[in-house]
Amino acid sequence: MASYWTAFPAGIIIAMISSIVGIGGGIIWMPVLLLIFRLEPETAVLSSLVIQTFGMGSGCFAYLRRGLVDIRLALLILAVTVPGVLAGACLTRSFSPPHIKMILGLLALLTAFLFVSLNQRYDDAGVRRVDLKRVRPYLFLISLMSMVSGMLSLSIGEWVIPLMHGKMNLRMSTAIATSITTIFGICLLGSMFHLLLGSTPQWQVVAWAAPGVFIGGQIGPRISGRINERILKEIFIFLLTLVGIHLIYNSF
Repeated sequence: MASYWTAFPAGIIIAMISSIVGIGGGIIWMPVLLLIFRLEPETAVLSSLVIQTFGMGSGCFAYLRRGLVDIRLALLILAVTVPGVLAGACLTRSFSPPHIKMILGLLALLTAFLFVSLNQRYDDAGVRRVDLKRVRPYLFLISLMSMVSGMLSLSIGEWVIPLMHGKMNLRMSTAIATSITTIFGICLLGSMFHLLLGSTPQWQVVAWAAPGVFIGGQIGPRISGRINERILKEIFIFLLTLVGIHLIYNSF
């Protein structure tokens, strides 16, 4: 098991990647907590949610200061995710550790495939604010996806950014900023639900990771316009594929 202090530099790196690409850190934090820190799945899920609350909160406020967030869209998505997050939090207790690893590995591979197949261009063509009528056809799907957030602490950012940019014609910079804001709210809700259901995070890991993700969440938005997001995305896809295969192998 890794020393708890290593969660600090890990937090900086993970939060930087998350805030630049527009994903939640859960898809990275869960494998780290399960495979490196050897936490039980239930503890890992809540620890990941609490850590992400700090990191996504930091990124959220940084993007809000820059005026990039479509606040009405973020609030609407948050409203429809509440039932799904609660259901997911309850489902966490229904699966054994090997099943959790298997599901997480499959989702990591599916997310990597999604990034490859959609091949979203990181341009800024599109609108700054979405007409909420264009969002209605996707609300039920978003609510279903939020169950995964509650169950495994994985964010819906990997799924809603293609919807925002490709289907709703939202600028990529605004889509990423709105996604980070939405993930912050979902992580906060998920943490509350898991705590109410009796789970406890690994506070030593959280204590080291929280300042790391706060720092990374501030750095990411500042350098997002100066870094080649496509290269970062390709590295992310490669890592997700390796992690997914490793998790599936460890589930047997």
